[in-house]
Amino acid sequence: MKHLLLFSLAAFILSCQAPSPKSNQFDKFNENAASADSTFNLFESGDLDIMSDMYADDMFWSPANTTDSLSKEQWRSGMQQWHASFDSFSFQDRLYYPSVDEEFVPNGGVRVYGTWSSIHKETGKSTQTKYYAVLEYNEDGEIAGNMEWFDLGGIFDQLEESTEATEE
Repeated sequence: MKHLLLFSLAAFILSCQAPSPKSNQFDKFNENAASADSTFNLFESGDLDIMSDMYADDMFWSPANTTDSLSKEQWRSGMQQWHASFDSFSFQDRLYYPSVDEEFVPNGGVRVYGTWSSIHKETGKSTQTKYYAVLEYNEDGEIAGNMEWFDLGGIFDQLEESTEATEE
């Protein structure tokens, strides 16, 4: 009976240890993935002011097809330009995975995969492109870095192809 009591006490003490840093990082990833999902919903609906509030003032943006690191102001202008030229944004097949550090431990960042579709306002033509992004977060849960990859030229090729097809 004495051994059973000691064993039970030891099991209880071991089960009460603090969560590992790895599990804390998965919790942070889950919070940040939900935040990322919200930003894409806000972009779809055109709520750029609320979306912008989810980004740090000192964030950097590396848009598709560049090696530039641009400011929040430039990022916001880019988002406004998309909405000035396109309508009916839809981000489908969304997948969120944790970013990892050099030791392959989740670091709170979020890798995003999906497919964007939209309608070009001037021509009424549909566009679609595969999308990948890495979002980095600061201590306050704001997006501090946004690095995007997609076929920007391919979007405009789709508009050209659609126009050529209707001219024939």
